[in-house]
Amino acid sequence: MSTQPFPLLFSPIRLGRMEVRNRIALPAHGTGLARESLPDERLINYYAERAKGGVGLIVVGSLQIHPTSPGITSLLCNYDESIIPGLRRVADAVHGNGAKVCAQLSHMGLASTARPVALWSASALSEQRYGEVAHAMTIDEIEEIIEAYAAAASRCMEAGLDGITVHAAHGLLVQQFMSPRSNKRTDAYGGSLEGRLRFPIEVLQRVRQSIGPDKPLGMRVSADEFVDGGLTLEDMREIVPRLVAAGQMDYVDVSAGHDGFPVSAMLHQPPMGISPANLAYLAAGIKEVVEVPVIHATRINSPELAEKLLQDGMTDMVGMVRALIADPHLPNKARAGRVEDINPCVACNQGCSGRLDRGKHITCIGNPVTGRETEWAALEPAAIRKKVVVVGGGAAGMESAIIAAKRGHEVVLFEKQDVLGGQVLIAAKAPTRDELSDIVRHRINQLKGLGVQVRTGVEATKDLVVQQRPDAVVIATGALPSLPDIPGADGPNVVTAWDVLSERVQVGERVLLVDYLGYERAATVALFLAERGKQVEIVTEGPYVGHRTDEITRTFLYQQMLDNGVILTPRMQVIAIEEGGVVLRNVFTGAQYTTEGIDNVVAVTPGRANDHLFHALKDLVGEIHVVGDCYTPRDLEAAILEGQRIGRQL
Repeated sequence: MSTQPFPLLFSPIRLGRMEVRNRIALPAHGTGLARESLPDERLINYYAERAKGGVGLIVVGSLQIHPTSPGITSLLCNYDESIIPGLRRVADAVHGNGAKVCAQLSHMGLASTARPVALWSASALSEQRYGEVAHAMTIDEIEEIIEAYAAAASRCMEAGLDGITVHAAHGLLVQQFMSPRSNKRTDAYGGSLEGRLRFPIEVLQRVRQSIGPDKPLGMRVSADEFVDGGLTLEDMREIVPRLVAAGQMDYVDVSAGHDGFPVSAMLHQPPMGISPANLAYLAAGIKEVVEVPVIHATRINSPELAEKLLQDGMTDMVGMVRALIADPHLPNKARAGRVEDINPCVACNQGCSGRLDRGKHITCIGNPVTGRETEWAALEPAAIRKKVVVVGGGAAGMESAIIAAKRGHEVVLFEKQDVLGGQVLIAAKAPTRDELSDIVRHRINQLKGLGVQVRTGVEATKDLVVQQRPDAVVIATGALPSLPDIPGADGPNVVTAWDVLSERVQVGERVLLVDYLGYERAATVALFLAERGKQVEIVTEGPYVGHRTDEITRTFLYQQMLDNGVILTPRMQVIAIEEGGVVLRNVFTGAQYTTEGIDNVVAVTPGRANDHLFHALKDLVGEIHVVGDCYTPRDLEAAILEGQRIGRQL
């Protein structure tokens, strides 16, 4: 009798004539790790680490197949033979670690944000997110793109990849031809369902011809566009079997949504606050009408959930993008029954899609090694074992202690509160943000397993630290609350965001939040108050509330705030706080306004570094480091990244 805790998850599966060692896939996603839109060392090592971690199938991409779909920060370009050497190195790295690797081929159509290339699409339409009117493709241009798909697929085969996925989801070109909301053509490539399916069918048939009968071919589809006039599950239950038959497809990757519409995009990249596997019903709906395996990936964040979806017959393979970004070794840990060791994905989107939004490579707030595999995948043991004292049990302090202990140091961690976690536990008190506490839980388990001496409820004074006779000290004492430097900010009606979430104070019925950050903190505090019946308004100097928050999370929080009656007031500066009101100034015109009837003002500020212990110790110990908000107040990603870096330096 097998003792494997996830028997279906770790059973092999065949995609056409290719056998995959288990049912965990890493679907295609942007990484921002490529240079000049071609695979390089960073991207190769990123995929290699996940193959080493036990994933069954990796899908590379999306690979853009034609110059009319230009590469951006997160995309690879498969226009010519220049991509073959890099793809060959990807294939060798993945195969060398036991996994299979396919490529996802794509054309953005009118969904491209690159400039100044003219956008090509089925019809001459524009969408608010992308702005420009697309060029309605001619028959010759359609044929050119079909051939470009075939040529790109052929190059993938020459590079040694195992198969091809055609991207026909998320509002990209193939979906633009299929959907009645974007295809207004009256020729052979539009009008009836047969006309709208002509382009995707011809793409599939030419790709199949290019790669031959033995290589697996699949298609990624949106089983519901979630936009007015778009394709629905009922439509796709009719369409997908036709595509499978026409392209002799070996699998279907079922997704959903349209990236041109914020709410639709949010649903297929669900942030914290939306239940995991929220779209699995769509995969099940397609699985009922096809005879080939179905892959599904929408916030499947744990092996337990993955196994349940397989056991319930909702899908045949599980895609785990963000979960494998957070922990590339999730499969091996799950197979070994070490679920508690898996670094959790909390769907914060800050380190992955949020960084892509800013033109940076992906990482993970809970796993800074992601995206830095070339430098950090190997954790070298310390040349000299040291006694390390870490002061502060927040995110930065815990990470420093964990990495130092893994390298073989003797580590003592002091935390003056009775529990570890610091500001993360305060942030987790806000509505929809409770999963942040999983980051703390995981690190507490790590500290226990590594034998770190954790002393909670103990304030580490200068004398106490010196008495430990440490070889190195890490100061991670965080930040203290701060108030804005404006008249009236020291009044009794002014409190901080942490005061509110910690419930150290009670506020009145009408509350004004002043956001000096632009991240999600103001929105989550506003929801905390609104759910308690308060009338809440957020004022910010920024272009809009939460302007530094990733787009997916911001969309979700806007839904929640507007549903709860929160008023959003951008481009206004608070210049004075008075009893019962505030004085505002428009950042464009300079016009001043006085808002009255305010019971409390909540200042959402970054705080100020709590670095007094560092200054007291810096001349008394030989090696001392300052990490996280204690160095300068920033965010959780910076705190854990610095903790990791210092742990490696000790």
